[in-house]
Amino acid sequence: MNYTDFSVIQAQIDAGDPVFGGHFDGELTERERHLIGLAVATTKGCPDCTAARMKTAKQAGISDRVINETINLTAGMNAGFVIQAAVRGCGK
Repeated sequence: MNYTDFSVIQAQIDAGDPVFGGHFDGELTERERHLIGLAVATTKGCPDCTAARMKTAKQAGISDRVINETINLTAGMNAGFVIQAAVRGCGK
């Protein structure tokens, strides 16, 4: 079994996911697609997906600085959700 056996992978290709070789003439640029994919992979916590996203982003010419900024922003936003949940969970 491989990734292409799943219809969701074809949906990712059709949506222009650059990791799966997708090309799409939508409003998002290839760069934006790479960065969104990296943010989602990082948030979901999959090291293999994150590594693949980082590799393809670098191959597309996205700098380490931009990749780091994307990861920092993603981590910061996720931390904010954790804090908000903790504060609300404490009844404050």
